Order: sequence, then structure tokens, then C-alpha cells
Amino acid sequence: MSQTLFSASLIADVLPRIWERNHEDGRKQLEEVRQLTRGALAEMRTLLLELRPSSLIEAELPYLLSQLGESINGRAHLPVIISVEGQFSFPPEVKVALYRIAQEALNNVSKHAGARKANVNLLCETDKITLKITDDGRGFDMADVPSDSLGLGIMRERAEDILASLSVKSRTGQGTEVLVVWQKVSRESKQ
Repeated sequence: MSQTLFSASLIADVLPRIWERNHEDGRKQLEEVRQLTRGALAEMRTLLLELRPSSLIEAELPYLLSQLGESINGRAHLPVIISVEGQFSFPPEVKVALYRIAQEALNNVSKHAGARKANVNLLCETDKITLKITDDGRGFDMADVPSDSLGLGIMRERAEDILASLSVKSRTGQGTEVLVVWQKVSRESKQ
């Protein structure tokens, strides 16, 4: 977040000179400052939520995903489109696990994918929740991923903790899809 604010500050410092020379360039830089500050605000909100673990439980998942998307956009200039359908009635541990999986997936996209955009789709049905994170990045060959990969391992553990299925599909040059499916019925029958 400090890098984002530093960048916004640098642009703001030179903006008057840019504006005097070329209004169109000035407008572009103003938009850059706007995006950087929105991203920094979203990052700060996310950090504040994470400082109080109960905040993650109290906040609605669509709000958490929205803040996460804005944070990634502000930090990595990666637009994240959030799509939410359905009613949200599920245990708090499911909400936190889904949020953490989305967080890990989007961090991986912003750091490694070289993507132009990412999508987060959350579909809540009566007895099933589906979370899908996709990107249009460079993808990777699944055979090349070490079995002890930290990011994928973290997502698998979080999915296992809530008895959800997790699949990761990726092909070189074709982006990546992370799909998490939690079913109320299967969860209750396994307890």
C-alpha cells in the first residue's frame, strides 16, 4: 500500500506541470491518481478487516471480494470484475475460506499471470456455493507445478477445511481457472 500511495504522491507532484503542457496527458495522470488512491483505500480497508478477524466473519462475502478486487486493481493495475448471484446463507468458516482462496488466487494472478483482467464469479444456490476465479494471463503447464507449491497448497488446504472441492485448470497461453464448489449436503453428511 505504501508503494501505491508513493506512486500517487509522485504523480500528484508533477501533475500541475503536465497539465500546463498537455491537458490530455494531465487527464490521464489524474485518472491514474484516482485509480491508485481507490486501490490504496481498498487495500487499507482490507488490512483493517484482517486486523480484526471477527470483521471477516461480520462482512458480507460480496463486499469482501469487491474490496479485494479494488485492492488488486490499485496495486497491480489489474481490473478484477466481480459477479455475484444468489442469496448468501452459509457458515462463517465457509465465507472466510472462500475469501482466502480468492485472495490467494488473485495474488497469484497479479504476481505471475501477466493478465489484462481477472474475473471472480460467486454463485450461491440453496445447497451449493460455486466460486470461480479466472484470468486471461499466460497460464502454465500443470505438470510443471511442484507438488509442494505453496499457493496451490494453501488453496487446497482451505478448501479441504470446509469440505469443498477445488480444481485448478491452466494451459500455457490460455489463462487459469480456479474453481471451488462447496455443497451443504455433502458437508453435513461428512460430519
